[in-house]
Amino acid sequence: MRFLIDGSEVSWDVSALRTFGDVMEEAGRRAVAQGLVVSRVSVDGREISTRLEKDMASLPPGEIGEVRVSTTTPAALLREALDGGLDLCAAILRDLRSVVASLKAGDIPAATSLYVSCVESLATFFQLSGAVFNGIRSGAFPLPVETPAGTGELPSPPSSTAEILEALLAAQKSGDWATMAALLEDRIVPNLAEWSAFLSAMRGTAAK
Repeated sequence: MRFLIDGSEVSWDVSALRTFGDVMEEAGRRAVAQGLVVSRVSVDGREISTRLEKDMASLPPGEIGEVRVSTTTPAALLREALDGGLDLCAAILRDLRSVVASLKAGDIPAATSLYVSCVESLATFFQLSGAVFNGIRSGAFPLPVETPAGTGELPSPPSSTAEILEALLAAQKSGDWATMAALLEDRIVPNLAEWSAFLSAMRGTAAK
């Protein structure tokens, strides 16, 4: 297996590392030793997700042709994650407003189809937001320079949408489209708007 970090081929003997997961752990240790973190991983020319990386962890290096790892600073990765979260949040808000409009117009097929996509995107968004928040708390990401009231601590994030989503699921199962539209418009959209403001504030301080 050919292994490159930031474009430079790594000279260590990968045959001493028994699995792809072992190789990635070693790459992570080398990055951390230089004050960096792994930001992207490509296998045989295709960028892979963190989930796929975990799925491939047990593969022997001999079954993989080439792995390219890109590194960056923790601060830069934090800004990238916040930007991604904000973009995704904006897209979800647009789609949710379209779902509400379709429900109110009686176009149930269009509304439910887009709603399914929204729920999937919401799961991705909260996974990303949780990773960012936990990363800062654990010290993996730097604490934003400015924090409320100069406390040096992060504020609590907005409340979870879990309970609202349960109510939405019940409304969807019973075909109560009016309640579903009201929950989306009055509960989900404002909650996501709070999350967007929260991430925007973090993005602003992280950029300084």
